[in-house]
Amino acid sequence: MEAQWQWHIFGYIVNADTMVFTWAAMLVVFLMFRLAGRKASVEKPRGLQNFVELAFDFVNNYVRDDLNDEQGNRIFRLLVAELMFLLVVNIFSLLPIPFFHAPAADINTPIGLALIVFVLIHFYGVHYRKFGGHLRSMSSPWGLTPLFVLEQFTNPATLALRLFGNIFAGDMLMGLATSIVPVGISLWFGVAFILSVLLQLGVLAFNTFIAVMQSFIFMVLTLAYISQSMKPAGHH
Repeated sequence: MEAQWQWHIFGYIVNADTMVFTWAAMLVVFLMFRLAGRKASVEKPRGLQNFVELAFDFVNNYVRDDLNDEQGNRIFRLLVAELMFLLVVNIFSLLPIPFFHAPAADINTPIGLALIVFVLIHFYGVHYRKFGGHLRSMSSPWGLTPLFVLEQFTNPATLALRLFGNIFAGDMLMGLATSIVPVGISLWFGVAFILSVLLQLGVLAFNTFIAVMQSFIFMVLTLAYISQSMKPAGHH
């Protein structure tokens, strides 16, 4: 992989390409929602509106199966935005842009998203169970308290590492596939060239599948972790 662009800001090193393409993905998602809403039609939905409504319906089905209306409304928009952002940012990673690295392949991006989930888990835990009830949920039965406390950190950590590991591996695999270029002019050159193209197409298809699946998995696990904190202590 090529070295990342870097900014030096107040003594800190910032991966510039991660920031730029994260902002670009946020802008794309914002414009998608904006355009879909501006040209929305109840009678004849089409194009971008259909795609956005599909994402809304997809997330809504999962939310309504797990939470009541009041609870679901609190995190529904977060889950839709999270799913769409990850879809866009992961698809960005498949584009042949020079010096570009997938933002999710930079550990800082998954950690940032996981920290949001971590904060919301405890925010809603305190909101719905009250502070004492939320603490009791991590200490009942008391003998398992260390495991319950550890779980509060391992759940967001595995959420971040799962996304990072899969996207980073896909980024590396794509880089290796594109670096395989046959040399020399001969009959075998033609065969090797065709195999090289097929390999790259295969890796591209595989990475597309991984990008979509990891976006979906991150959204579903976010819902699972936050919804659990919204339920009474001991409820599973």
